[in-house]
Amino acid sequence: MRKNIAVLVSAIVFIFVFGTVAFHLTEGWDLFDSFFFTLITISTVGYSLPESISPVGKVIASVLIGAGVTIVLYGFTSITSLIIEGHIGEYFKSRRIKKMIDRLTDHFIVVGAGRTGRHTTLEIMKARRPFVVIDVSEEAIKRLEDFLGKEFPYVVGDAVEEEVLMRAGVERAKSLIVTLPDDAKNTFVVLTAKSLNPNLEIVSRVSDMKALSKLVYAGADKVIATSELAGVRLAQMALNPTTISFLDILSFGEESFRIEEVMIPPESPIAGKTLGEINLSKRAGTIVIAIRRGGEVIFNPTGDTRILPEDRLMVVGKSDHFEKLHRLIEEG
Repeated sequence: MRKNIAVLVSAIVFIFVFGTVAFHLTEGWDLFDSFFFTLITISTVGYSLPESISPVGKVIASVLIGAGVTIVLYGFTSITSLIIEGHIGEYFKSRRIKKMIDRLTDHFIVVGAGRTGRHTTLEIMKARRPFVVIDVSEEAIKRLEDFLGKEFPYVVGDAVEEEVLMRAGVERAKSLIVTLPDDAKNTFVVLTAKSLNPNLEIVSRVSDMKALSKLVYAGADKVIATSELAGVRLAQMALNPTTISFLDILSFGEESFRIEEVMIPPESPIAGKTLGEINLSKRAGTIVIAIRRGGEVIFNPTGDTRILPEDRLMVVGKSDHFEKLHRLIEEG
């Protein structure tokens, strides 16, 4: 679209420059009068012809009239058509999306806008975390946009290509989630992403368990077998039909609770204090259910448990609770 507009504008400018210079040289008029006569000639306004105009000037005027009817009017008509058809709107939308992506850091990249990617993106959106979606189909992106009910940053392209991942800000991203149904393609995406950002945390879907080791070897930190996960879940529900697990409440309850692992940076004001001193339940509305410290996991920590730098807290709370928690960890 930009190329078409540039060509049309260049053609219009050329016609005006040609007419102005031609009248200036052949008729001896100054540049302003030459430009003015070029303008009224191209626009076919119909002012009277100057008495002193030469035969060459008449030829130039004839050429300009022809150009005005064809190139200039066609140019304005085409630009108007582009605006009416919404291409200008799409152009500005793509620029807006690009600016959104350029501002992101520590974000999540979801590869694939299919059924798995759709629900993955919804969960990230519920957690109010920044994300970018990559898919080869713009129609799939639009369906996902309708499903989520809001605009979000995305890149249309094949995530196997480095350029597509770079456009999604892979070098600044925190995590990559690969949800494609093709295990071979998932492996290539993981391999490409890991080469661009070795510190990237990668979670991938796998359909065939035989491909699991290949994905791990390519650089995936966690691999989820969707068929196995669904089978275990179905069996649990059949074996215990009246039991509602804690995770069921977190995932499907009316309240938007979730579990999140939060790392305590060494410079955090709460590092070195006990859970009782911090009082996360009152100050942030969250509950610490476990602490991961190196290879050790402390379940159900008490108020006397001291929080050490680089501890990872397993916390339960709502989305707005986690915003308070992160502020508390950073600011005290």
